[in-house]
Amino acid sequence: MIRWITCFLLLFGPALNSSASDIARHVDRDWFRKTLAGETAHWRDAASTAEGFFKVNLDRHWRRVGNQNGTLVSQSRQIFVMAQGYELTREASYLEAVRKGADFLLERFRDFDQGLFFYSMTPEGKILDEGKGSYGIAFVIFALSHAGRVTGDDKYKKAALATWTEMRSHLRDEKGFFKPRTDRGYATVIRRNTQNPMMHLVEALLALYDATQSAQTLKDAEDLANLVFTRLYQEDKGRLPEIYDAEWRLAAANQEGHIDLGHQFEWAFLLSHGVEKGLPAPYLKIAERLLDYGMKVGYDSKEGGIFSRSDYDGKVTRGPKGWWEQCESLRAMMHWAGLRGRTDLWPAFDKSFAFVKNCFIDPKYGGWYSTYDPANRTRRSGKGGVWQVGYHVCGFYTEALRLLRLADTGAR
Repeated sequence: MIRWITCFLLLFGPALNSSASDIARHVDRDWFRKTLAGETAHWRDAASTAEGFFKVNLDRHWRRVGNQNGTLVSQSRQIFVMAQGYELTREASYLEAVRKGADFLLERFRDFDQGLFFYSMTPEGKILDEGKGSYGIAFVIFALSHAGRVTGDDKYKKAALATWTEMRSHLRDEKGFFKPRTDRGYATVIRRNTQNPMMHLVEALLALYDATQSAQTLKDAEDLANLVFTRLYQEDKGRLPEIYDAEWRLAAANQEGHIDLGHQFEWAFLLSHGVEKGLPAPYLKIAERLLDYGMKVGYDSKEGGIFSRSDYDGKVTRGPKGWWEQCESLRAMMHWAGLRGRTDLWPAFDKSFAFVKNCFIDPKYGGWYSTYDPANRTRRSGKGGVWQVGYHVCGFYTEALRLLRLADTGAR
């Protein structure tokens, strides 16, 4: 029955629940195209190398600073950013960066003896951390899927599928989730669990489905999401907590238990977008409740934007706001307002976007600052690091342009 409902909605349901003119009033096509082009060009010019390793530690002026050691996360996210640059501009330099970046990932980060990928290394290929972690491996699948899709090269698609097969063999735990981190030989090193790798694995599997159109891959994404939302989701509160012990029991508040507000928005987008691809329609109800929780607890109605986290009682941390949480909340609000008929979200989107433009986006050199601290409004930081590598920003920008294309065509 669930599958039938999903197919019905995909075939006969409304493509957009906001009019094209309504979306265009809130989402400026020229601004997003120009700014995405600038964002991807900055990363291409500043971080890419002839060898394919991305050097991502950058100052405000987009100059390389400090050591340039990289991780699976920074390398993989940059491949995604280069893919977005290519899809926007069709410039060969981006496609070359995708290929070189993916080849470096496969040739230098990969552990040919024991499987999967080392976590971090120097630009010269010296391994710094030989551990295996589900979060980083999820981004390998994500990056190789995008590389396969934009280049059309089957070797990247096959490598992504093979990585998923290896991951299930080596990193899946007895509960069906994935171990946060092991040593090189897959003995568990960290016993505290988090939902975060599961979220990015669902994202990666949806990207792999886009690249391969494999029905099994879509089913794998559904199975993993089902595990998360039957075991970890607090249905009575409409939220997904972040931290768990080794047996996947909820961490107590005095053991770093909390609600990551950015992840409520990230899941709200991911599940809705997954339904567009064929995940069961009932996930929309869960996604909307996560969105509503994020808005109720995290949205700053005074200044705009969202706070980073809350405790289990709904008390937010009113410290510096982070760049990635703003990207994920803006993307989710825009997506749900434009695609799912939640036009009540447009005022909060407009207010938050104005806040971001004023406090996060560098008007002189382009790009995003990493944090905004209301106690120190002049604080500015570099543009890049192993975590801040354009992935969240480009994800937000590309979704804006996708919604505008849907509005243009009236198609899903």
